[in-house]
Amino acid sequence: MKTFTQYLTESQQTYSYRIKIAGGCDKDKLKELEDRLAKFDLIKMSNPTVTPVTQDPLDFPGLKNMEVCIFEIELDYPAGQQELFQMIENTLNIPKGNVKIVTKHFADTWDNNEGTIPNEDPSMLENDYPADTKEQKEASKIYADPSLSVPDTSIEYEIAGGETPEAQTTNDLPQGKLSPMGSTKNTIPQVKSAAR
Repeated sequence: MKTFTQYLTESQQTYSYRIKIAGGCDKDKLKELEDRLAKFDLIKMSNPTVTPVTQDPLDFPGLKNMEVCIFEIELDYPAGQQELFQMIENTLNIPKGNVKIVTKHFADTWDNNEGTIPNEDPSMLENDYPADTKEQKEASKIYADPSLSVPDTSIEYEIAGGETPEAQTTNDLPQGKLSPMGSTKNTIPQVKSAAR
């Protein structure tokens, strides 16, 4: 059986992020950022890689002709992306729109699956329509006439205490021979004089 200390050491989790900064990185500012990230128990910070200047940098719509600096950080203490945005913005003196932060797991899965569409059969569009089966034809008939789905025989259930008599409706009540309109004469009240 494992001890409590072993469970704690096995459940230790780190928080990894990939950070992209449009417009390049200053090494002195990155060193200052590394010092500030010590607040979140920084485990490691990778060396930045810089992409060539491109007309439309990936992940930065609206920015033109910029290089992108990419590096990864691993923290022992959880840090929210909003806090990281604010720390990078204040340290590197760049606008928030020039910073992109994603979790390392998301970035890795994006890189592995980029350009692939899972479970796609490329020949599906070139095949002919499949022939209608008997079940499809029956379903089409029932869809066109829903009364066909009702069974022909009704199901009889035995009820405890016997069958209840049918309820009476207003149609079962005795009908009179006089019309409800105009068959009786209304009596006109005698008005007494208010003068006395």
